[in-house]
Amino acid sequence: MKTFIELLKSSIRQFLRDKGAFFFTLAFPVIFMFTFGMIYSSGDSFNADIGVATPDDSALSQTFIAAFEGVPAFTVTTGTQEELLDSLRKGELTAVVSIPAGLDAAEAAGKTATIKLYYDPTSNTATQVVIPIVNEVIGKLDRQISQQPPVIQLSEESIQSHTMRSIDYLVPGIVAMSILSTGLFCAVPLVQQREKKILKRWSATPLNRSSLIYSQVAFRLVLALVQTGLLIFIASSVFDVQMLGSWPLLLGIVLLGALCLISIGYLIASFIKTQEAAMPVLQLVQFPMMFLSGIFFPLAMMPDFMKPVAAAMPLTYLGDALRQVMVQGAPVHSMLINVLVLGAVMLVCMMLSIRYFRWE
Repeated sequence: MKTFIELLKSSIRQFLRDKGAFFFTLAFPVIFMFTFGMIYSSGDSFNADIGVATPDDSALSQTFIAAFEGVPAFTVTTGTQEELLDSLRKGELTAVVSIPAGLDAAEAAGKTATIKLYYDPTSNTATQVVIPIVNEVIGKLDRQISQQPPVIQLSEESIQSHTMRSIDYLVPGIVAMSILSTGLFCAVPLVQQREKKILKRWSATPLNRSSLIYSQVAFRLVLALVQTGLLIFIASSVFDVQMLGSWPLLLGIVLLGALCLISIGYLIASFIKTQEAAMPVLQLVQFPMMFLSGIFFPLAMMPDFMKPVAAAMPLTYLGDALRQVMVQGAPVHSMLINVLVLGAVMLVCMMLSIRYFRWE
């Protein structure tokens, strides 16, 4: 028994010394639990921006507007159908309800009137949340207006030529996650080489230091492209996920995203002295980005107090850009905003890395 106890103590000490094993065994599940617990158990109500287009100011039209404004989950914008549909295509609205002209006359004559619901099928929020709520509102109004057979029916109109499945939403997120890991963990070999005095020995040779950095950056960029190509091939051949956007634009987004995350990795490497310290720091940066940037679920599902955190993460903009290009998903931000944020983060982190990076 004494031997058993000593071996058990030895195993415990070895486990506590291995910070990586400790993190993945205990800390990571705790972070995972708190993150998704706050997202899915938050008391904050869901909110979606919808537009209601009315061609006239009839009493019945105003009743419909009031009914939608009475839904706590909706923030209602009124206007013309053309204006609201333009906002829907830009991602500023989740759905548009179009009320037809002459609704009062149709109701008085007992004729069936068709209300159109325009939505973007690439938005999970619209397909999973908004459409059922709108159907419920229309159903209640119809029962209030008439006890006879329905006089109001809802017609769902897609503004896209394709629909988005869950796997279509997920694949760009997986690509973003792979670029995140490839970029951030460029810090590990740098810290290893500094700790083992390899960088110091390199500095004593005629080798230009910039050549060493450029070669490692080029390697990471090639790795990011290979990973992206492999993931797209598997998604296309196995799950029938089609690449709908521009291949040159996708190439540019992948390279920009990789450079942005590589620059963050180099910035972290500038301040970390040992490999043992580098892994927990990188993981503390990586996991919040993975779970709070919207690459695996819509940002609309997040509590309001967490949305500013997501907006501060570069992976949010990379995932949004990849989703827009790869599957023409509903935009969270314009492509210009995504590119500018990624470029700005890259430049800032790069300048800070140049300022604080240590070779010894």
